[in-house]
Amino acid sequence: QESKHEEMTSANRQLKMEREVHQQELADLRAELQNVKIKHERNIQELMKLLKEEKDDADSQIRMLKMELVEEKNIVKSQCQQLEKIKIECDKLTEELSQSEEENIKLRRKCEFPKQELEKKDKQISNEEDHLRRMDEARLQFKDQLHHLEMEQESILTMIGSEIDAACEIFSRDSVEKFKVILS
Repeated sequence: QESKHEEMTSANRQLKMEREVHQQELADLRAELQNVKIKHERNIQELMKLLKEEKDDADSQIRMLKMELVEEKNIVKSQCQQLEKIKIECDKLTEELSQSEEENIKLRRKCEFPKQELEKKDKQISNEEDHLRRMDEARLQFKDQLHHLEMEQESILTMIGSEIDAACEIFSRDSVEKFKVILS
């Protein structure tokens, strides 16, 4: 019994020592667990802080993007209005252009007749100019002929004058008075 009692006592001591070791290990593990929990809390808080900062950044970016979107929508709206105005103006200009082209065609048709008339008159004028040129050439020829005839007439008259003078001289030998009468 005593040996059993000693065995029990030694087993109790050993159990007690093992229990103390286990309790120490458990305390260490609890302390480590506490440290891990604290670290985990800190990490979670840091992550939460980072997430909050990122969320704030994302929110501010979303606000900026929304503002940009609103501005771009306004720009698109104004550009659509301008485009509509330009389309209306373009339609007006196209209509004016087609009207102008029609009027231009009408004016060309109207101008065609006077143009043909003008060409006819131009031909007539050129024919008349040719006729005038020929007439002018003929006039110059007639002028030359007239000049020759005048010279011929003058020479004939000079000859007749000299013959008359000779005849007068012949007649005047008889009387000076007859000569005066003939000369006058």
